[in-house]
Amino acid sequence: MTPHVHASGVLTGGILPLRPERTVREPYVELGWPGFESKTPSLDLLLFDDSGSVTAPHGTDPVGNRFAEAWNAIRLVADWSHTARAKVVVLHFDHPVGASPVTALNQHHLEDRLRPSLAVPRGGVGTSDLLPSLTAAEHLAVKYSDHDVRLTVFSDFQLTDSDPRLALATLEGFPGPVHAVVLGGGAPRDLDGAANVTVTPLRASDPPGSFAAAIHRSLTATRRGRRYSVLHRGTGMGRRP
Repeated sequence: MTPHVHASGVLTGGILPLRPERTVREPYVELGWPGFESKTPSLDLLLFDDSGSVTAPHGTDPVGNRFAEAWNAIRLVADWSHTARAKVVVLHFDHPVGASPVTALNQHHLEDRLRPSLAVPRGGVGTSDLLPSLTAAEHLAVKYSDHDVRLTVFSDFQLTDSDPRLALATLEGFPGPVHAVVLGGGAPRDLDGAANVTVTPLRASDPPGSFAAAIHRSLTATRRGRRYSVLHRGTGMGRRP
């Protein structure tokens, strides 16, 4: 069974508000209603690649837009979270550098706990090795085994692990759904056949809000009544990104 592929993307420029003014004519993505909280607890692990192929001037996200859009998606879902059941943790390939604490979305100090981790971490070397941080994610999945655990990886998947195939095989075997958000588009061929992996390609030509929509899709996977994010084309037409 091949992974589910969604056409989506990320801009290397500025980010528009979730609900831009009517005078904005350029395409943009408006995040959908997150829905009501699931009756079972959940933990979303957001794992970021900060290697040079992502962050360099000609990389797939040189201005760090993925972090700004990530916060917009988290904040929107948090606004509709009134219990401690839904939790988020931010991790980086340079683990443990830049990691956030596991944080419930109804936490009063949510921004203080998560925003410092939504940036290229200070002291990181910009590794493209996936396995060390993936191992940390697996440990969290075991610790929170009574939760619906989901892993979302944001990377161009230009991995430098000594055995990249082993890294991807380990990713496929993660004990929970995996959302591979592929910066620059495309998808690793070795992920073909992974029943628990959803692939979302993100390209520089896609409209603002597309990255937030990819995270929104992860965060709302088990919420009740959630709505799709909508791509506005400036003519009142839309599609489900």
